[in-house]
Formats: sequence, C-alpha cells, structure tokens
Amino acid sequence: MENAGAHIGLVTAITDGTAKIRFLRGSACAHCGACLTVGESEMQISLPNTLGAKEGDRVAVDLSPKRVVQASLLAYAVPLLLLIAGVLIGSQIADWAGLALGVAACGIGYLILRIVEKKSAKKKSFQPRMTRILDDWE
Repeated sequence: MENAGAHIGLVTAITDGTAKIRFLRGSACAHCGACLTVGESEMQISLPNTLGAKEGDRVAVDLSPKRVVQASLLAYAVPLLLLIAGVLIGSQIADWAGLALGVAACGIGYLILRIVEKKSAKKKSFQPRMTRILDDWE
C-alpha cells in the first residue's frame, strides 16, 4: 500500500548511482523547493538509486510529513522568533537598536539554518527517497 505522502515518478536517467525522477507537481509541492521545476506542471529530482531502478521505471518517492513540518518550522519559525526577540530586546534601548538587533538576530537565524542544512545534507534526513519500484499495472 502506498504512503499518503508518496508521489509517483518516472525515472528519466541513471548516472553514477543517482536516478533523475520526473513527476507531476501537486499542490503540496508548490513551494517546497526540494525538487527542480521543469515546465508548468512537472518537477524533477535527483535521488540516490537505492532500489536499483532503471530508466523508464515508475517509482514511489516519499518525504515523511514529519520531516516536512520540521523543515518548515526551521525555515520560518527560527528566523521569525529571533527577529521578534531582537526587536523586543533592542527596542528597550532605542527604536534604532530594536531595528538593528532584530535584523542581526534574524541574520543569525539564517546562519543557524545553514549549519543545520549542511549537517542534515550529510545525513540526508530532509531528502525525499525512493520507496519502491512500481509494477506496470500499479
């Protein structure tokens, strides 16, 4: 049985253990950024070919909903919370200090995100993965 978050894609190329997979962009994919947009309605992603898929195979590609929520919280909540904290703390001194500290704290938030991104890229924790090769009749 297929996971609710899985997308069905077509393997378009295999290169050095990596599969290029093209699939239709769903409404949930609109602003995720995990895939490269190809045309109006298609997305393409390169993933490790852990299943031994061949060009022309249809595969299920999945990213756990828990990981999507975690990535969204990291990307939006951390910089926003630091911005607000910086503004509140800096505004105790002066308006200009609130602005300066808010911008600086938001910048620190994005630096934190870059560090987390590099660590998670090594672990591939936020990367979609191929879950199975589909039969012709599925």
